[in-house]
Amino acid sequence: MGQGLGKAQQRWWVLGLVVIWAWLSWGRMAWPAASCQDPLFLRQILAAMGRPEVVVEEVALFDRDQCLVQLVLDRRGLRGSLPPEIGQFRRLRALSLSYNQLSGPIPAELGQLRELEQLFLDYNQFSGPIPPELGQLGKLRGLFLDHNQLSGSIPPELGRLSRLENLCLQDNQLSGSIPSQLGQLSSLKGLFLDRNQLSGPIPPQLGQLRNLENLYLSDNRLSGSLPPELAQLKQLRDLRLARNRLTGELPGFLAELPRLERLHIEGNPGLCLPAALSSWFAGLNPGDPTSARPCP
Repeated sequence: MGQGLGKAQQRWWVLGLVVIWAWLSWGRMAWPAASCQDPLFLRQILAAMGRPEVVVEEVALFDRDQCLVQLVLDRRGLRGSLPPEIGQFRRLRALSLSYNQLSGPIPAELGQLRELEQLFLDYNQFSGPIPPELGQLGKLRGLFLDHNQLSGSIPPELGRLSRLENLCLQDNQLSGSIPSQLGQLSSLKGLFLDRNQLSGPIPPQLGQLRNLENLYLSDNRLSGSLPPELAQLKQLRDLRLARNRLTGELPGFLAELPRLERLHIEGNPGLCLPAALSSWFAGLNPGDPTSARPCP
């Protein structure tokens, strides 16, 4: 519940920044004069998703050329597939379609939205793979595809998103290994991959995420030991590794991470807690019944 509230607050914070940016930019835009037909196209898209009666002015923000820069359609009862024509809104900076009943694949045409900074498609019924074309969104700061039915592997192309601060893919059906290319996301603060079907080792390249604060990998099929490179995550506050197939001793470097506040490792039969870390581990989650198997 706490995590969901935090994400909701973040959503309105970042969307609010987009509104401020658009308002300040109207008087000094370098865009060439244009006569965007985005309001008309938007009405057609709303009709295709079963909600032609939605008042465009209540959900959309346009610039002085009538080009769409923000669209918020959370909890609007949208159904069916997301039309690929959504990719024609070339000045769009924020798109939020959370908590609807949208289904089918995520259109690859979203990769054409090169100005996009925030993309919220969470809490829908999207299926199929994550389009690798999303790796073309070089200005993207937040990518939220969680709580859908997405399958296949995580595209390594997402590693190109150098400005990305939050990557949320939890509660899907993603499989395969975690791409090492995610270690290139130098601005990343939150990586949420829990509750999927990911397998293989935790890539040591994740240790390059020097700004990472939250790393959620629980409820997958990850195996092997914790890579020593994770000792470089000095900003890490919350590390969740529960219910995987990890093995070996819990490494001592975790106790030296200065900001670490929570650590979940339960449900890994092959992972054990050295006696030297027992008191430190008990202090991380006071009142939490989580237990860890002591090492022989």
